[in-house]
Amino acid sequence: MSPKQKSLRSKSMAEASEEDRIDVLPDALLQHILSFLPAEDAVKTCVLSRRWRHLWKLTPILCITNTERWRSPKDFIKLVNHLVLFRGSSPLHKFEIKINSCAHWMIMSGDSNPFHCAIMWVMYALMCQVQVLTIKNVHAYIEMDDGFSLVSRHLTELNLSGLDFRKFVLNFSSCPALEYIYFSASCCFNSVEKILSQSVKYLTFDFPEFSEHHRTHIYAPNLITLRLDDCWGRVPFLESMPSLIAAFVRPHRDSDDLCSNTYSGNCEDEYCRGCYGMVDNAGNDSAKCVLLGGLSEAKKLELIVGPEMRIFRSDLRWCPLFSKLKSLLLNEWCVANNFWALACILEHSPVLLKLTLQISKETKPMIGAIENYSALVKPAAISKHLKVVKVHCKEVDEGVCETVKFLSTLDVVVLIRRMDRSTNR
Repeated sequence: MSPKQKSLRSKSMAEASEEDRIDVLPDALLQHILSFLPAEDAVKTCVLSRRWRHLWKLTPILCITNTERWRSPKDFIKLVNHLVLFRGSSPLHKFEIKINSCAHWMIMSGDSNPFHCAIMWVMYALMCQVQVLTIKNVHAYIEMDDGFSLVSRHLTELNLSGLDFRKFVLNFSSCPALEYIYFSASCCFNSVEKILSQSVKYLTFDFPEFSEHHRTHIYAPNLITLRLDDCWGRVPFLESMPSLIAAFVRPHRDSDDLCSNTYSGNCEDEYCRGCYGMVDNAGNDSAKCVLLGGLSEAKKLELIVGPEMRIFRSDLRWCPLFSKLKSLLLNEWCVANNFWALACILEHSPVLLKLTLQISKETKPMIGAIENYSALVKPAAISKHLKVVKVHCKEVDEGVCETVKFLSTLDVVVLIRRMDRSTNR
């Protein structure tokens, strides 16, 4: 062999060696890399070589995405059905279904509800002992009927979006290891009367839609963190949460939370499911607190609501004792009727350490508003630990001055911070 031929051969072998470097990686690492690909792309690697033929079957993450590149949902459904059939039952850490176009799915597949296919794939994931389960629906609601029942000893995290639950009780008790539940992107609970889980510790609702005719009860006795943001309809009733540490509650600004039997807010009928039908068997009136009763054990609270929403002020008529509360953030709802609500909360928060008030231009009219309660000019006592109160505002107007004047009677230092006008919160 001539020197030139030897040189070309060496160069060719070097190039081949560089191309095959990925083959020297261990199977576990290759499976980890494949887990970042959508399932339909990961399965294509089986044609690379004999070694790659089965690697995709052992990936710990399986992501199924319905994209517009498919000619029809039928082709997509066929692919996924074959994928789960040939993959087998190797364990899964995470399983994700993402449907980008529900309407397109229904028209092209001839199925009135994509739920029928999705639930079959979810059952497959549970069979594979999945720990993190995600169902994302980007457009129209997918109706989840009585077939949506999760039973798993391994499931620890559940992420759901764009789903319309048609069950009276959403029960997660058959998932004893489930600690994280995220309802995001407009899940609908119009038909749900109760959501319960004894194991969940972190519960999030982002832009949920609840019924306008009844309150959904939430039973989560081991909950540590609650986030209820931008909710529509009647605010859910929170049952006792003795382990709660932090909660953020912000009903949608345009949601009025009104009873359909009256124009004044609540009908005060003890048998009304949306108003005061929550008295316990012992006749305890404190059970009528929709939100604050369940939040009373928290150490940190952020309670934000629009000026027309009266849910917090209504709860304060049966104000519980916030015996562990150390950090509190409120917006202008607490200043109505000459600071009655703020005074009430301060009086019932004996260990409060940090108080922040977010004040807007709507504050001054609310201070002078007339309520059906007796106004409290000053709480009987406040926490001895509360030394400084922070007031956040966009401009120092008359409402801010009135607030500072009230706080100065409590022997605390008031710090005013002007916020960026572009800040919505």
